[in-house]
Amino acid sequence: MPRIKCSVDHCIYQEGTECKASCIQVRPTVTDLIISASDDTACETFKPRNS
Repeated sequence: MPRIKCSVDHCIYQEGTECKASCIQVRPTVTDLIISASDDTACETFKPRNS
């Protein structure tokens, strides 16, 4: 499985600096769907870690 770096804290799939989800889904965050920067995307796989 490819290694996916992730710096999102508090996700159940994050271990250290890597995402351990079996797959990820990324979506655009802008309504026109024209993406020009990584800030225009969001991880749909994110699930908050319970405190």
